Amino acid sequence: MLKQSPFSSIAFALLLEQFMSMSFQAISQTTDHLNAERSILLDLKLQLGSPPSIQLWNSSSSPCDWPEITCALLNKSVIGISLHNKNITRKIPATLCHLHPNLKSLDLSNNYIPGGVRDFLNCSKLEYLDLSHNYFTGPIPPDIRQLSSLRYLDITANHFPVIFRRILADYRSFGIYHWSE
Repeated sequence: MLKQSPFSSIAFALLLEQFMSMSFQAISQTTDHLNAERSILLDLKLQLGSPPSIQLWNSSSSPCDWPEITCALLNKSVIGISLHNKNITRKIPATLCHLHPNLKSLDLSNNYIPGGVRDFLNCSKLEYLDLSHNYFTGPIPPDIRQLSSLRYLDITANHFPVIFRRILADYRSFGIYHWSE
């Protein structure tokens, strides 16, 4: 029978303690991140006037459990928001893009949202942006090109000046830009 060294037992115990500590740290960081994202989304809900269509958003549940929210599988961070056809009538606050390190998809289509699109330029990781069928107005800023990850953009049925089609012509060549009269 092999005799176990007391040093190997101590080393194993220290290794196990370090592993457990790292696991608890990772869980704590994920929880802190989810709490921060929940807070941003609940603030968004308030700024939108707490529409009945998103009443499931509350402080006692995870944003990943809300039907309008898509989360990453590994770290549970919010990567998508779909507020399609939610009867939203208020301007979207810039705080939405505080999720920008992870936010890849944003669908605000078929609402009554007024205002411009400048606030969305801070959502630098967006790959999918659907602003169609709203009341967005004003110029489309030339620096919309800074959304370098964007793969799909739909601004159909808004109140943008026709002259700004030229600004977005670069997107059409990549097949990501959609505009109709």
